[in-house]
Amino acid sequence: MNFVKYTEPDFEHYYALVSNEDVMKQITERAIPEAEARTQFDSMLDYNLRSICGHYRVTTQDDAGVAYAKLILDEDNPSRAEMGYMILPEHWGKGQGTAIASRLIIQAQAAGIEVLYAVIDPSNAASRQILLRQNFESTWVGDYDGLPGEILELNLSPNR
Repeated sequence: MNFVKYTEPDFEHYYALVSNEDVMKQITERAIPEAEARTQFDSMLDYNLRSICGHYRVTTQDDAGVAYAKLILDEDNPSRAEMGYMILPEHWGKGQGTAIASRLIIQAQAAGIEVLYAVIDPSNAASRQILLRQNFESTWVGDYDGLPGEILELNLSPNR
């Protein structure tokens, strides 16, 4: 599995994910229209240029795009970062989520991040299970930007 920061030619890969109703059902509860996706993607490209972390196209050995992954520093506390991922439905249930989460944890540790967190829909049992198996702990459940949300955290600090 390869992680490469998104660049301009990768928009179609990103749009294939965010325009898919099945992928977005437990993220935004709606597919994202192309113009909105383009605005988000341009913002992601800008972030990728100025950060050691970023937004990644996740591919298999044959360069087939299977997922999106992110590792984003908290602007107010750079020792914290949010991780997340979206996987195309044809790759669900094949261990991709676990592999992506493991890789993001390693990247966060290498970047000196002390606390890694993920925001999920509490009804997303698959993502919740992946995170719990990686030793994340649920720290909050409630309304998150108008949608159901749960925050799970992993302490990466060497002093824990």
